[in-house]
Amino acid sequence: MNNVKGRILLGTNGSPAALAAGDWAAVRAVDVGDELVLAHSVPARAVFRVEDSYESARKHGQELLDGEAARLSARHPHLRLASVLADGEVAQVMRGLSEEADLVVVGTDRGPDAHGEGFGSVSFQTSIISQCPVTVVPVLGQRPAAGVVVGVDGSLESGIAAEHAAAEANRLGEDLTIVHAARDISAGREILSAAKDSVTAANPGLPVHELLDLDHGPAEALLKAGLGARLLVLGCRGKGGLRVLIGSVAKDVLFKIHCPTLVTRPAGTMAGLRTASSRDGAP
Repeated sequence: MNNVKGRILLGTNGSPAALAAGDWAAVRAVDVGDELVLAHSVPARAVFRVEDSYESARKHGQELLDGEAARLSARHPHLRLASVLADGEVAQVMRGLSEEADLVVVGTDRGPDAHGEGFGSVSFQTSIISQCPVTVVPVLGQRPAAGVVVGVDGSLESGIAAEHAAAEANRLGEDLTIVHAARDISAGREILSAAKDSVTAANPGLPVHELLDLDHGPAEALLKAGLGARLLVLGCRGKGGLRVLIGSVAKDVLFKIHCPTLVTRPAGTMAGLRTASSRDGAP
């Protein structure tokens, strides 16, 4: 995992999900020693018919950033913070800023519309088009969470996801569960065995479990396995853009997530994801 920049980018808008994402990102930033960059965007000046409305939106955005920075600083005195107030559509702004980050963190916003399309979901768009891995964080409950879960299907992209998941499991001091959904038991076991062998060879001592789900489709299997997990990891295919994952497993999972869910980048476009040794309190 190369090209480490030492920076986590957090999209924030003051919503409950954004606050949950901020809490998660802040703990992770402290754990790995990264700077946390808070980002908020307002529509471009041309969108506003009245000039004062644009200036008001900018003022509100800056107040929101300042308030979130103060909240997180109070909770994490050693947290290194910066902020960015940008003009433009949220997902596109996050994509541009992600070029200088190791990880983007956003909260969930909404699921697909009545026709099943997800074009309006900022968190979904950001997960697809960002240039580094993205973690989508739901509003977390109080129940205990344990373990890291990753889905594999034998592809190069799922191998990248398994590599990231293993690094995160090591950082968190958690077991790793590798999940594959299949109708063919023999082929499914072969895929799981190959993934486990690769992970354990690179991570000696990491507890790795295999889960072959013969009763659910891939998305349902991952959502079920991710219930109560500290982190779910998914691989992303393609070169970015909204068409890549429409109707795919990742889309179905991201609209129904129960735990923080990290989406890696496609093969050939990976940015480094900084990790650290296990520490108490890591997200």
